Amino acid sequence: MAVVFLGASWFATPLYKNYFTMPLLWVFPLLAVAGLVVTRVFIARQAWGKAWAFSALTIAGATFFGVAGLFPNIFPSSLDPAFSRTAFNAASTPKTLGIMLAVALVMVPIVIVYQAWVYRLFSGKITRESPAYD
Repeated sequence: MAVVFLGASWFATPLYKNYFTMPLLWVFPLLAVAGLVVTRVFIARQAWGKAWAFSALTIAGATFFGVAGLFPNIFPSSLDPAFSRTAFNAASTPKTLGIMLAVALVMVPIVIVYQAWVYRLFSGKITRESPAYD
């Protein structure tokens, strides 16, 4: 299916234009393919943590493959290139981006600490002797 997708994208999108003008971008599809192959190897070895990590690499490589290939377009228009959403005309104003950066810098650590606390709170194994076991 991946080969069919890549072949169809060659004809249906300008995805590969950036790849031929900047050959260094080929690292993204290579990461995706390598991640997919190595994921299969670790699944066969039942190394589930490593398989998960390389499947995440596959997803990241495939995502960056599309983003880097279509940049600066986010959503290319099939009607007229002037109607395309680009990274520049789809971005928020600098003030909004600054506010969101401040919010993220405050809230993301709070969420991480909360998630760690919840994980620790519920990490114990439940047995028949546990107080809430009925």
